[in-house]
Amino acid sequence: MFVKNFLNKLLFLIAILIAFNNSFAQDFDYEIEIINELFEQIVNTRNDKHKLELNEQIVENIELILNDEESFNYDFSELEFIVILSSDDNKLKIYNWNIALFDGTFKYFGFLQHLHGRNEINVFKLNDLSDFYEEEGRHFSGHKEWFGALYYEIITKRWNRVTYYTLIGWDGANFLINRKVIEVLYFCDEGLPHFGNKMFVVGNTRKDRMIFEYANRAAMLLRYNSKNDIIVIDHLSPPDSKYKGMRQYYGPDLSYDALEFKMGSWIFKSDIDPDIAINYERNRRVNVLRRERESKLNR
Repeated sequence: MFVKNFLNKLLFLIAILIAFNNSFAQDFDYEIEIINELFEQIVNTRNDKHKLELNEQIVENIELILNDEESFNYDFSELEFIVILSSDDNKLKIYNWNIALFDGTFKYFGFLQHLHGRNEINVFKLNDLSDFYEEEGRHFSGHKEWFGALYYEIITKRWNRVTYYTLIGWDGANFLINRKVIEVLYFCDEGLPHFGNKMFVVGNTRKDRMIFEYANRAAMLLRYNSKNDIIVIDHLSPPDSKYKGMRQYYGPDLSYDALEFKMGSWIFKSDIDPDIAINYERNRRVNVLRRERESKLNR
């Protein structure tokens, strides 16, 4: 009798938990549907003011969802216009998106969701101030002053008992220029996010982030190569020396640079072997690219 009663109570508790989780899932599904509809409206409007007003509703809805701790483990694959990245240690999730404006620029929006300690999940809204990145004295070191970008990759590294998240992102700067950015994010003992740690060593200089500018019509490779544990960088140059410094003419020149993580820093290496750079799979075109590059250098 005791065993039977115990099993009945256990089954009852399991049923409650299932119902509880299903109710959360239904709430999230409903919110996701609303967010997707708002994005569809943004896509279909040409008025920047209206776009940003609709986006404010999206921000409010996402903030509401993410402040529910159940959302940390929820599958948001149905969110159609938001890029969601998860770190290898399963302690950080990044939700970010952008809004294209009529003048060719973009505004970026995002949230960090971070597991601090064992149970505490903190949410931080990112405030894009990248329009002011050339302003002297701005370091973009916190979520309230964020160098806005659309992140597409997280690399998790641990050094001296601190976990560093290297973030790679894209910024469609304007009609002439695109940017790619790479920077480091970590969380202090109090659980607050810090961007722009000076972990990039280029020659004798330490940088808080690396920003690459190139022609709007070009495509630049900036990706982590897990096999060789390096970040591969398309080397950018103009088609002619007379365009030097004019970034709207820059593009890949068939050579590659890299960043290698050593002793808590990303060390810049120039002109690495293409076979090392592009080894996601054997590619017969690698040797063709190398021959093309060598023929150009020997002219």
